[in-house]
Amino acid sequence: MTHVASLVIENPFHNFTARSDTPEFFNLNRPNKNALKHVVRFLEIIRKKKRKSAILPIIAEAGYGKTHFYWVLRETISNAYVIYIPVPTNPDRVYSHFYFETIKAGGVHLLEYVSDALTQKYQKVEHAAVDFSGMGNIVVEGFFALKDPKQSKIALKWLTGFDIDEETTNFKRTIMDDEELAFAALKVILGVIDKPIIFFVDELESLFIALGPEAELQFLETLKKMHNEASNFILCLACLATLWDKILDLSSTAVQSRIEPPVVLKRFLKKDILNYCNQKLQDFHQKFEILPPDQNPLWPLKKADIESAYAYSHGNPREAIKWLAGCIEERKGPLLDDLKNNQKYLTRTGKAIKAFADKKKDFSTGILQKNHGAFISLSSTEKRILVTIPPSESMDEVFHNAYRSGLKTIISKEKYDEVVLIGCFPEDEKDEDLQIMQYSIEELDTKFHEYFEQF
Repeated sequence: MTHVASLVIENPFHNFTARSDTPEFFNLNRPNKNALKHVVRFLEIIRKKKRKSAILPIIAEAGYGKTHFYWVLRETISNAYVIYIPVPTNPDRVYSHFYFETIKAGGVHLLEYVSDALTQKYQKVEHAAVDFSGMGNIVVEGFFALKDPKQSKIALKWLTGFDIDEETTNFKRTIMDDEELAFAALKVILGVIDKPIIFFVDELESLFIALGPEAELQFLETLKKMHNEASNFILCLACLATLWDKILDLSSTAVQSRIEPPVVLKRFLKKDILNYCNQKLQDFHQKFEILPPDQNPLWPLKKADIESAYAYSHGNPREAIKWLAGCIEERKGPLLDDLKNNQKYLTRTGKAIKAFADKKKDFSTGILQKNHGAFISLSSTEKRILVTIPPSESMDEVFHNAYRSGLKTIISKEKYDEVVLIGCFPEDEKDEDLQIMQYSIEELDTKFHEYFEQF
């Protein structure tokens, strides 16, 4: 069944702001290509153990796709785990925040993987104490307890930090309440996991804006310690270009020396907008089984919309997509009016047909579906007839395409002795195996009435 009317409800460009909790599968290939190449290069350096970790800034103006780039990494990179980290609201609670987001992303599967890896390598918790001393020893004890049937429930509560109660008194310190313990837990996970982790820290500038430069610098100093003492990860710091230099200039020399040169996300070119529209609308057409007029991949947009989107946005991806969303909204009005007028036309015609059918007591009447046209099934002991009403001739071609598609589906699945068409019907769609009777709207009261008189 086609759903052209869905255009009235859903705008394919309504998501012009990326969200961390809403997957995006379209990759802005050219604008993201350089940034992706840099992340992949540092990932290979870490995988080959030439470096323990890296801090890589991803900077751009507002609307250039920083959060979208997180989804690019998620969908493109298979040899690393990509975890979204919103900037913590409290600069004193950084490691517990990173740990919480890591566990939220990996779930119980991650905890079980680390537990299995530790028990397989060390067999006993005291053997692991050699490699994980201090706070790390406490964390390892928790992961070993996860394998013990008697302690597994308590250990799971302690490791997740979601449900701390009297049962967990064996674990005197809780990961979510102790920064040192959270940092130790992160180091244990990073040291055991089979692939590096890319921590995508989004909106780095938010601490600077909300709490001032001191909070931002405290956060960066915490990341410096993580860079110095932990391994097997990349910190991607997404930041507004307008604030990045100011934040970096205020940072200590030690922090600056550990941060790589920033990667700048590029603006849209006109061809990028066209490629984006082609992909987005192709997915939209497939989702709702829309057959666009003249096989136009941009329907309901026009090529002039691409030009105007580029001129309006100056290559800012978010602004270009907002413009395109507005173009779609403008197209909706006439289409919605057409749908309302067509509904009146189908209802009026359908009532007349049902009136004829109801006079024949041997027939049962059923409405199969409305697909911007109407399909009425008439059945008796001797015959099955499909009476179908195409959309009115004034309707946009896309609605006629939807109707044709629906008709093909019905007659391919159901066996009818005759198909009766009321209105205008394209000759090339007729099925030679069916006996097709065609009447115009004007003939409804005369010839169509005579057709029913034979029964």
